[in-house]
Amino acid sequence: MKKIVVLVLLFSFFGFSQEKMEFVYKVTSSESMYDPTDENSKLIKEYLLKMDQQLEDLTYSLRIKGKESLWFLHDKMSFSEAHMGKALGGDSNYFFDGLTNNYIEQKIFLDNYFIVNKKQKDFKWELSNETKEILGYTCYKAVSKEVKIIKGKDKTFYTIAWYAPELKYQVGPQDFGGLDGLILELTDKKRKYYCTEILSPEKMPMFILEKPTKGKVVTEEEFLIEMNRLAEERGFPTTKY
Repeated sequence: MKKIVVLVLLFSFFGFSQEKMEFVYKVTSSESMYDPTDENSKLIKEYLLKMDQQLEDLTYSLRIKGKESLWFLHDKMSFSEAHMGKALGGDSNYFFDGLTNNYIEQKIFLDNYFIVNKKQKDFKWELSNETKEILGYTCYKAVSKEVKIIKGKDKTFYTIAWYAPELKYQVGPQDFGGLDGLILELTDKKRKYYCTEILSPEKMPMFILEKPTKGKVVTEEEFLIEMNRLAEERGFPTTKY
């Protein structure tokens, strides 16, 4: 009898780990970007309103199969380089291999493709018992803190994630993850990603999840150098790194 139970559990786990799932996300600007006490608050508010209008154009998907996942922006080539929403929401593809905890980020800059390999970030999540329901799933709150020195003073930035333990995937929007469940909502200092739909198998007949291979393989530091080189070649301003 024990052997039968073990076999049933193993087959159930294997079936779940191979299941195809797709989660659709939208994005808005984060409230923390607006400071009413700032002397330029009126201009910032107008900028954010325009930004949110462009963010409405964007739809993202997180596709998962077994231990692999892929985050991508829908129809990203239809948006120009100058699209404000795309600049804030991001347009990189993120492929995650749960067996190695490695990410592959495929970036595009001035029509040039790059592949950046990196480990999953350690966000040092602080877990909470606070819950809320998202799309029928009970989600728990987790908070990550980051301290930066701005104008000589320490300033703390918060990333707030709501993850669903019922969905046994340690990933979320972009390269956010590392929690005991899929992140269905995430707010950082700039943006808020929120899941709007979980697609059933009949709604995703063209399910494709492939590791990005197109692009020059570089480190994150090398990518900054390439950005400056390409910008300089085209007469655009360069950035310090």
